[in-house]
Amino acid sequence: MRIVMDPEPLGVPPQLVHPKELMRWGEAPPGQHTTVSIPTGVHKPISSSPFPCDDEINRKIILWEGDISTLQVDAVVNSTNESMNDANPISESIFRRAGPDLREEIKVEVRECRTGEVKVTRGHSLPARYIIHAVGPKYNIKYQTASDNMLHMCYRNIVQKAKELGVRSIAIPVINSVKKNYPPDEGAHVALRTVRRFLERHGTALDTVIFVADKLDLSIYEVLLPLYFPRSKQEEDVARYQLPSDIGGADGEPVMPDRQIRIIDNPQHALHADDESLSLSSQLEVALGDAGTFAQMQSDPDRQRLLGERPLSDPLADIMLREIQHQER
Repeated sequence: MRIVMDPEPLGVPPQLVHPKELMRWGEAPPGQHTTVSIPTGVHKPISSSPFPCDDEINRKIILWEGDISTLQVDAVVNSTNESMNDANPISESIFRRAGPDLREEIKVEVRECRTGEVKVTRGHSLPARYIIHAVGPKYNIKYQTASDNMLHMCYRNIVQKAKELGVRSIAIPVINSVKKNYPPDEGAHVALRTVRRFLERHGTALDTVIFVADKLDLSIYEVLLPLYFPRSKQEEDVARYQLPSDIGGADGEPVMPDRQIRIIDNPQHALHADDESLSLSSQLEVALGDAGTFAQMQSDPDRQRLLGERPLSDPLADIMLREIQHQER
């Protein structure tokens, strides 16, 4: 299910978008990947669904591709850096529409935001009342669990701050960044399970959560959303085979410190202490080509299993494997 906004002509102000105009996750028809037979003999299923189908929660979720600065919600999230001057499409769009008063407020009152934390400013000229600024972590394979924990804290702090502000609707972009070497599917698992657990515990705090994604991340979220927000008993059953081993703790936090990305077909291979984070941002775009190719590659997620374990044909895994082999030469 994709909701995509067409770009506005040059010189024409972007049209504001209200959540009522967008399709809720619970209203979206199941994708192709949920209609295939449940795999057998490949992955031992989880005995019972840790994320059961919940129509009330599903009615709160929207997956959307578009300009976050046009959303008429109570709060939007700005993915930024610690100096709060990151040059990324999300930040640039928010700052451009919010106007110069936003930069002035940050300069005078906020100044900085540490990794994993959030800071709040007024929305200024945005249709949103508040902007929640968040800083995602850098990714390093040596410290994968630490990175996942920090990303979990980031998403958790976002929804917790929204609850404290008393907002009813929030738009959350992808916080993890390939520029910071964070594998996009790994980050999506953390984001989705963290928000799911929050809504289970504090469902009355929020009416609408909009996941705002670009083309690449949209393809990933379309595959992973049914695992954490199944819309039917069938999706719930299939998810038992596709969920990763680490389904998180009570709040969605990582609980397996020894977990590593399975990217290597040679079991004798081990990452050494001097292996640094792999440079993904410069190579991912080339390996994937355009987002359409990536989406086509993921047309059979039961087979490809973007989900808990990466397939050997996964281009992200290939990039990382080549980088490791290069470092060992």
